[in-house]
Amino acid sequence: MSVPPIFIDSEMQALFEKQGFVVIPDFLNKEEITHMDTLFDELHPTLPESGFFAGSYSPDFEYKKKVSEEIKVVYKRTYEQYFKDYTPFGGAFLFKMPSENSDLFIHQDWTVVDESKQLALNIWVPLCDVDLENGPLMVLPGSHYPNFPVLRAPTIRYFFDHDYSKAMEQLIPLTVKAGTAVVLSQSLIHYSPSNKSSKIRKAITAGLKTKDSQMIFHFKDPNKTENVLEKFEMDDDFFIQFENFFEDIYKRPEVGKSVGFIEYEVPNLVGNELTELLKEMKQKAGYNFVETEKTEKIDFRTEEKETRSFWQIYTPKNIFTEILSKLNLRK
Repeated sequence: MSVPPIFIDSEMQALFEKQGFVVIPDFLNKEEITHMDTLFDELHPTLPESGFFAGSYSPDFEYKKKVSEEIKVVYKRTYEQYFKDYTPFGGAFLFKMPSENSDLFIHQDWTVVDESKQLALNIWVPLCDVDLENGPLMVLPGSHYPNFPVLRAPTIRYFFDHDYSKAMEQLIPLTVKAGTAVVLSQSLIHYSPSNKSSKIRKAITAGLKTKDSQMIFHFKDPNKTENVLEKFEMDDDFFIQFENFFEDIYKRPEVGKSVGFIEYEVPNLVGNELTELLKEMKQKAGYNFVETEKTEKIDFRTEEKETRSFWQIYTPKNIFTEILSKLNLRK
């Protein structure tokens, strides 16, 4: 079964299918940017000194719901302009304080729909101009689902996780103006480096999916060695239902409906096998592969057979302050 198109414009749809992302200038107009920027300031009267933060990390459900609903209202105009047969599933503020520990590690977003039949999009819109200095979104063209279909969840590892410096080398930065939308597949590999400027970098993430598609979530029991995932059907707003985000995401969900178990083993690609896949991905997307000198494989895990996901191995502090700086992978 083919995935139905979600973009009104057929050329935009074709480019999305080829690259795994598209860039839409002026997605928000000046008034909408100002409105969302003002809302951010009202809801964040005090700010931390450093780091990267997403609204979904907050334990305050009412805050998350207010932001998510307001994003749906403000985006309604442009949703109707660019998309068809869709259902929005909320959104959140993202912000980076000027600091070395404000990077967001390389990752793919969770599998939240049946990607063999449906699409789930992440729509990232900065509220300020984004350049190489203040933490741009960086993507790996062609790394989306059709080119290498994998399941993704907090309790399972990424297919590139054991040798992820190779994926880091193939990222491209997207420097865009305020109000521009970067629309990417939930399955696309992406990353965001530190905000090295002197000002906060504010952005919005919003979700869009094929109309009426069922939201799903997968869970692997860390206490079991079998390659088995439990599948859950979830409400559209389940992203904002985590009370303690960095603990709850790798516990068995207390919300949603379990619909059974599936056997699944995450592919583990390293070395030349990973290099060749990344090369094929970028070339399919119309981008040049970056040839680099052969480097020793980097893996921070000390266990011979580590089965925990990236999210489980590292605490939030480790994720945002230690990993990439120690590996000297900032771009």
